[in-house]
Amino acid sequence: MSAGARSRARGFTLLEVMVALAVIATAFTALLGLHARNIRLAARDQAYTRALFLARELIANAELGPFPEVGLANGDFETLHPGRYPDFRWERTVNDTALPRTREITVRVFPATDPDAECELTLFRRDSS
Repeated sequence: MSAGARSRARGFTLLEVMVALAVIATAFTALLGLHARNIRLAARDQAYTRALFLARELIANAELGPFPEVGLANGDFETLHPGRYPDFRWERTVNDTALPRTREITVRVFPATDPDAECELTLFRRDSS
C-alpha cells in the first residue's frame, strides 16, 4: 500500500467533517423548531382546558340558578375566583327559542393570552315554573 493511500484511510477529510456538521446542525435546528411548537401547543391546550372548565361552571350556574333574562352579559372571573384566572373573560348570550318557555344560553370563555383557545358551550333551558 502506498503512503498516500495509508494516510487517506486513517481519517476523515475536512470536507467530510464539514458536511457532517452541516447535516447535524440542520437536524438540530429542525428538532428545536418542533420542540418550540410543542411547547406552544401544550400551552394552548392548557388554556383551552381551563376555559372549558370555567365555561362548564358558568353553564352549571345558568342551569341551576334562576331562569335567565334574554340579553348579553360579560365579565371576568374575579368575583368567582379572586386572583386565580386574571387572563380569562366570559360572555353569556341568552336568546328565546321557537319552543315555549325555552331559552338558549351560550357561554364563551376566552383567554387573553391565546384567542385560539376560546371555548363555547350552549345550553337549552326550559322554565319549570
